Amino acid sequence: MANDVYGSEIEKAVAMGFIAGFQDNTFRPQGFLTREQLVSMVIEGLGKLPGATITVPTQASGRPYRDVEAGRWSAAKIQWARDNNIVSGYPDGTFRPNKSVTRAELMAVQKKAAEFAKSLQGQPGVLVSTESVTQFSDTEGHWAVALISEMSAYCQVASPLNERGNAFLPDSQARRNYAAAATLRMLNCVQQPITQK
Repeated sequence: MANDVYGSEIEKAVAMGFIAGFQDNTFRPQGFLTREQLVSMVIEGLGKLPGATITVPTQASGRPYRDVEAGRWSAAKIQWARDNNIVSGYPDGTFRPNKSVTRAELMAVQKKAAEFAKSLQGQPGVLVSTESVTQFSDTEGHWAVALISEMSAYCQVASPLNERGNAFLPDSQARRNYAAAATLRMLNCVQQPITQK
């Protein structure tokens, strides 16, 4: 991971304990992140915030979505995230837990998680800009343009692909390295006193 653009952020994320590698002691930074893996990472991250008391049941009380069995490893986390308005399913009643997350979807979840974290701290769920909005070359007209812009101004949670150029690639699959970095940035941002830019 030393050569990965997000290497130092991945190391911090692993040290914080909200993301881990695989059983073969690899992290696979270029691997794609599934929807259920994102839910798990974000909930684990929120639980690491100072003073956060997050209680996720060990078992789902039922099927949170018609394609998520109650006994699935992620079912209780998906149910908790849904109940706390961090994630939502599709109009057909599915969650599609094994589907890869797009970079735009990643930003939607990061925004909801940051708003939830603010509420845990007794603050309004409004995310205050910490820097100027990044002008991405490829988000105009995209369904997530507003939230991508907002998250770019929020501690650069949304940043250009591989931190180069000005393309965000909102419909590209999110890789594990960027998802870990974005989650770390979001967690750090909700903890700092904010002065609006």
